[in-house]
Amino acid sequence: MRSRLHAMGVLSLLAFTTLVFPPIGYLTGAVVGVVTLKQGASEGMISLLGGLALAMVLHRLNGGHELSVAMMAVFWIPVWTIAALLRTTQSLRIAFQAAALFGVLALFIFYLMSDGAPAEWWQNVVQDLFAEQGSDALGAGEMLLDPRLAEVLTGVMAAGFFLGLVAMLLLARSWQAMLYNPGGMKVEFLSLQLGKNSVLLGLVVMLPGLLMGDEVPAMVPDLMQIWMTLFMIQGIAVAHAVLEQRTGQKGGVMALYFATLFTPIGFVVTMVGVTDAWIDYRRRFAEMK
Repeated sequence: MRSRLHAMGVLSLLAFTTLVFPPIGYLTGAVVGVVTLKQGASEGMISLLGGLALAMVLHRLNGGHELSVAMMAVFWIPVWTIAALLRTTQSLRIAFQAAALFGVLALFIFYLMSDGAPAEWWQNVVQDLFAEQGSDALGAGEMLLDPRLAEVLTGVMAAGFFLGLVAMLLLARSWQAMLYNPGGMKVEFLSLQLGKNSVLLGLVVMLPGLLMGDEVPAMVPDLMQIWMTLFMIQGIAVAHAVLEQRTGQKGGVMALYFATLFTPIGFVVTMVGVTDAWIDYRRRFAEMK
């Protein structure tokens, strides 16, 4: 926030570190996001390009190839886009919907890269990995990857890409709130409402699966994974807000996030998010106090 040069320097160092420890990439995207949220889209893009260029130089000096750094723009540019959109609209709903569209775009690109057969692509990748290690444990045509897992991996990847964008945006928004509007990000997130149109769009996508059964195109369940992840976030916002109203205990909130991400309770939370557009749980529980 001090200057354009500071932003570029932090971005370049974080990007260079990401090559060694990939989770740092979330911090890199968040820096792009917070500069864009506070200083504007043009300043965010200048910092992004400047940080990218400096990171390429650092990586080149260490004997690496610039392309590996440039690939990070696949994540940075979507974060910059949704941060600019959030700055303009002041709507987390619109920003999250845009992030979901980037997840859908990633899904379509992957289908093009895999010639419309992503499950086979995953099988081939696993087979090639074992072949490179000289493994002779498998017979001809034997599959290393469970076909059911291969069928869902593409949707998991696209939903994970979307969730990563959301995580970077929320981290950027929380930094902005800490500096300029303490507590503002929490209020904004806990009041999230994606609306009925988002629910109906998902039901339209689901319809072919209900009508076609086993003949449904593979992309339909993959799209549904992105949609379900979007409403999982809505459900978390609702459940968090209700827990705050009823108990005010941070331990319960932390347990909620853990259970949503790592246990089957996540499906229940997602259904809460889907139905909230009609039921409005937060208002109903507030009236019960």
